[in-house]
Amino acid sequence: MKSKPKKILIIGVGSMGISHFNSFINSKSDYDIYLCDKKINQLKKNIKNLIIKKKLHFLSKVPKNQKFDLAIISTNSKERLKVLKDLLKFNLVKNLILEKFLFNKIDNYSQCESILKSKKINNINVNSWGNYIFKQLNFKLNGNFIASYYLRKNGLGSSLIHISDLFSSLIKNENFDISALNLIKIKSKRRKDYNEMTGRIVLKSKIGLLKIHDTSKTKYHTLKIKDERNSFVLQLNNKKKCYFFKNKKLIKTFNFPFAKNTTEKIFLKFIDNKTKIKNDFNNYNNISLLSKKIILFIKSKFKNFNLT
Repeated sequence: MKSKPKKILIIGVGSMGISHFNSFINSKSDYDIYLCDKKINQLKKNIKNLIIKKKLHFLSKVPKNQKFDLAIISTNSKERLKVLKDLLKFNLVKNLILEKFLFNKIDNYSQCESILKSKKINNINVNSWGNYIFKQLNFKLNGNFIASYYLRKNGLGSSLIHISDLFSSLIKNENFDISALNLIKIKSKRRKDYNEMTGRIVLKSKIGLLKIHDTSKTKYHTLKIKDERNSFVLQLNNKKKCYFFKNKKLIKTFNFPFAKNTTEKIFLKFIDNKTKIKNDFNNYNNISLLSKKIILFIKSKFKNFNLT
């Protein structure tokens, strides 16, 4: 007997929600997909122009009395906690993916964790690509290291959780400090009522130092690392690819982990531990700790700063 299609719920169908959605509609597997957004009517018109063989449901409010194999909350950070409460109060969710930046208020994390503890959710991950990239690299550093990360100007705030996630993986999730030089608060060009920052940030642990510069003129991010024996360069999202060099020699090329290419694969790993898929988004506990560290750092520098 043919098994029932897995039920997927995506709440918040902006650019990130659509990217997650594309991961499932481009799959050969059959899915029962629920799309939930305040502006669902416009979205419905746009999607109906596409040829999609998957079963779709369009919702303007969080559903009730449903069971989902996977729920993805890709709303903005201000709405995320309320949506999470509404979702888990009235529905059964087996696996959960949250978008970054999780929450901008410290007390939101304790509220979220209290809710999650009371629910039997198999996997709770956050769409941050740092840990995913690190697992793709599959390399070991020799001794202490010094690194520099270069990105385009005015994207430091929205990229900080990803970079911190990658740095944390490099130092094996040990504690680290955040400091800054010439940090300036600016308005986000992509999201109204949200902020960005420009300047230089330093992440420092006992074994590693990472200097983050937002002055690069290239379209892709670059990470340079020197340990006691070797030098490494990682180009991220260079024409949708990542290139990893050791002592100037290219040793690995892989796709940048856009949600449209990775979300369904991660879900398949959730439901089948025997799958050969090794890479995934980082878990909620790790990203929560990093997010709170970033919030406390930003609060020491600015007032009323909201990350998207």
